[in-house]
Amino acid sequence: MASTPGSSGVSADRHLLGRTAASWCSRAFFAASPVYPILDASFFGERDPGPVLRALGAAGIRIVQLRGKGLPAGAFVSWASAGVRGAAGSGVRVLVNDRADVALLAGADGVHLGQDDVSARTARRLLGDRAVIGLSTHTRAEVELARREPADYLAVGPVFDTATKADAAPVVSLTGVREARERWRGPLIAIGGMNRARIRSVLAAGADAAAVISAVSGASSGEIAHRARALLAAAGSRPEAGSDGSSQDTRRD
Repeated sequence: MASTPGSSGVSADRHLLGRTAASWCSRAFFAASPVYPILDASFFGERDPGPVLRALGAAGIRIVQLRGKGLPAGAFVSWASAGVRGAAGSGVRVLVNDRADVALLAGADGVHLGQDDVSARTARRLLGDRAVIGLSTHTRAEVELARREPADYLAVGPVFDTATKADAAPVVSLTGVREARERWRGPLIAIGGMNRARIRSVLAAGADAAAVISAVSGASSGEIAHRARALLAAAGSRPEAGSDGSSQDTRRD
């Protein structure tokens, strides 16, 4: 992670300042289910994501993000709405990637924002205090700025090389996860290059969960749920911090 001037420590975390954000978004929530699938509309075509969300819920997943970067706004709202309806009663919380407006119209539980999206403050004004807002970070400077924003959790990465994002930021490695953990007391999600062999190392470095895309991809709801169960099983035992997370597994994000 690139260095930046500014304060260290975590006493100013916005996450701890008593906002009335959704109470379920906590480190304990992610600890109970430390795999955070991101479902990309490009893998679904015309398919309804609802059955996949229900299958993931049955597998033990508790939060899913819906990503539709290539979709027109109307199509994204329709697809995300189908996912929210499908997840009802499954125990899965649904967030929308990038688009606070789509999250609002689809009735999602919240939004995950990138550095080039609307600010967390703008999203909070639109979605209200009960929505969960996640924010991607890639440098120390971005983590420091995020501490002053009304974000409920931070994502840090890419931790490893990733094949699912053409414009990915430079790899932050496990050191970046540790540095983010030192600066942020709320839920911390590691993203980028995750697979079964690596998930334990990012949890040991301080992440509360790992976001996965290709590692849970599959041709059917059953296959996707099977991959999710395998990732949860891999996350069940955390190694000592210091593992380099190296792996020959080629299915990674």
